[in-house]
Amino acid sequence: MAWRGKSASAKPIIPEIPFESCPIRASLGVLGRKWACLVLRDVAFFGEMTFTRILRNNPGMTPRILSIRLRDLKEEGVIERIEDPSNPRNVTYRLTRKGEDAIPILTSLIQYGMLYHANRVFGDGKSRQLGEVFPGKQRTMLGSLGPYAKEGYQTLESETS
Repeated sequence: MAWRGKSASAKPIIPEIPFESCPIRASLGVLGRKWACLVLRDVAFFGEMTFTRILRNNPGMTPRILSIRLRDLKEEGVIERIEDPSNPRNVTYRLTRKGEDAIPILTSLIQYGMLYHANRVFGDGKSRQLGEVFPGKQRTMLGSLGPYAKEGYQTLESETS
């Protein structure tokens, strides 16, 4: 759904509680590093992933960079490294609870890409909504934003009734 409200410049969106520093900047400290969101995407949407599968999904990424990103995301507590007890050389990566809270960020990027870059995303070049591509996945994809979105939707409904 395209933005249907007033222009963002019409009324500033000021937080009720002042920030000591920018939370976007803090988040981008980890998630904004080159390849980090794509590694996170692979682990979030394709389940437990191996090093080789992540590398194969991301042409142009080098093994060294992938090792660094996996280490960064693990140190940040976003993913965890799982060794197979029967063969420690078999390692997979999965999201932690903190990593699951990043899924709404990825969801926003997916929606933006499907709406505004459909010519690069879809063979037919037509924009799509999240519900068309991920039917019934709202709870997972919105995560902790779900209740906030629902509250906003209910407020909007009551204001327009």
